[in-house]
Amino acid sequence: MTARTLQLPRLVAGRDYADDLVHTLGLEPDAEVVVDGTALLSGTPSFAAELVQQVLVEGKARSLTLIGAPADFVDYSSTAARDLGVAERFAASEQWPTAV
Repeated sequence: MTARTLQLPRLVAGRDYADDLVHTLGLEPDAEVVVDGTALLSGTPSFAAELVQQVLVEGKARSLTLIGAPADFVDYSSTAARDLGVAERFAASEQWPTAV
């Protein structure tokens, strides 16, 4: 199992941009993907849907965890995960987990 982290910039839009960003991950099946949305100010529903599609459906990742993204982007992403039938592999958190 591999872990990959994707840092989102301040603004994200469009399916093509999501494809490009996911491609930089070198994603392997069964990977755990963390998407760092702490710098994100705004993202579109189409970007969120394609991100989920490319990571969980096409990329066959074990999980996608979205950290620190704005509430509307979390909603777009969770709706996409539900619509694509992969909601059990999607999670969102307001902050990074703390080490014990």
